[in-house]
Amino acid sequence: MSRVAAAAPDSCIDDGKPYDPDALRARIELLASKDLDGRLAGTDHDLAARRLLAARMKCLGLTPAGRDGGFEQPFVYGDTHTANLVGFIQGTTDDIVIVGAHHDHLGDGHLGANDNASGTAALLAVAQAVQQAGKPKRTIAFILFGGEEAGLVGSHFYVEHPPAALPLANVVEYINLDMLGSYSAKKAVYAFGAGGKQPAHDALAKLAKAHGKLNIGIGGSSDRGDQLYFCEQHIPYVFFWTPDPRCYHEKCDTADKLDYPHLAEIAEIAGDLARALADSDADLAAFRAKRRTACGS
Repeated sequence: MSRVAAAAPDSCIDDGKPYDPDALRARIELLASKDLDGRLAGTDHDLAARRLLAARMKCLGLTPAGRDGGFEQPFVYGDTHTANLVGFIQGTTDDIVIVGAHHDHLGDGHLGANDNASGTAALLAVAQAVQQAGKPKRTIAFILFGGEEAGLVGSHFYVEHPPAALPLANVVEYINLDMLGSYSAKKAVYAFGAGGKQPAHDALAKLAKAHGKLNIGIGGSSDRGDQLYFCEQHIPYVFFWTPDPRCYHEKCDTADKLDYPHLAEIAEIAGDLARALADSDADLAAFRAKRRTACGS
């Protein structure tokens, strides 16, 4: 049986610790395998990767919010047919916190382990952690975007066509996970968008203190990521990213190059932040209604 064709179990919520570095490594090795050749949007490799990811989202017990009751939200750009994958864990209020990452890469031998199998694996780990912890106050949605490498196409499509189950007007925070596996390159992870006046700042500052050995750059802004179109809708965001000066968009971006201990720690921080915001007593909807921060400035 092909390693990319194994059937998913009925439930994998309790199949291990979500932020175990070895588990993250195994998932990234699969997504960044030669069998999937970099998951270029519109290819059979993209389709195979999406099937794997949808199976994992299903066995994690996420509620699908794609087309026809599934996880896929298909879209087309040019001659390319691909899809976002959308699932959520229902909360007890109307507010929504989104955790997002892009699942595609360049193909043609560019396997995209850091960019962005790392963020994809981290998102699935966050979903598992939320499920293990129990129902959140706010709904937490998990979106894997296609077509990011073509110019943020999937996230743009999503913002223009949000699923009925996840109204964009109810989204109070977007957390973007992209290239989380190269902390060792510069001994830094950045959390763009989480400046001092943002809802995420205080929670993230507490998490940074708890992970005192990790160098977290909190604040600043970026328009180079799937958070852009959410930000343009005045939705606060945090964009987690580690610099990769050597292997960014190069064929050396392979699973064996990644810094798994720090990747696991960054994923845990992102997950704890999502949960803190989802359970916060603060009026996050009112903050969004007042927000007028420029994006990428």
